[in-house]
Amino acid sequence: MTGHTQRACSTVMVLLLLAAGTAIGCGESDEEKAQDEVCDARDDIQKRVNNLANLNLSTATVEGVQDEVNGIQDDLNKISDAQGDLSDERRQQVESANEEFTSQLDSIASDLGTNLSLSGAETKLRNATQQLADSYRQTFARIDC
Repeated sequence: MTGHTQRACSTVMVLLLLAAGTAIGCGESDEEKAQDEVCDARDDIQKRVNNLANLNLSTATVEGVQDEVNGIQDDLNKISDAQGDLSDERRQQVESANEEFTSQLDSIASDLGTNLSLSGAETKLRNATQQLADSYRQTFARIDC
């Protein structure tokens, strides 16, 4: 190789190494990824709670309600899995919200499944979704994303 070709190759190699180093340095940290996962799951919980709140006796199906509740449970599991990579303060906030909301969800789900008559079903569903919406506002809505 001539001196000019060798310098060109060296320059290209340096540029490639710099580009690779920059790409590696721009990746998200585990904490940032965990924060994104928590925020995505939190947003999905809000969407599902809203979906449940918009149901009435003519639009609600057992399968539809179960799908939304199962989706919320999946989101709670995602939050639980991600919280270990959060900062201590953030982890405590998320753990507390997750525990409180999960407790409310379990209570509401078990209450919905008992003594459900046709006449009381819509009222019970409306009350349950209102409780769930209130629980969301008191727990996950307070987490900044």
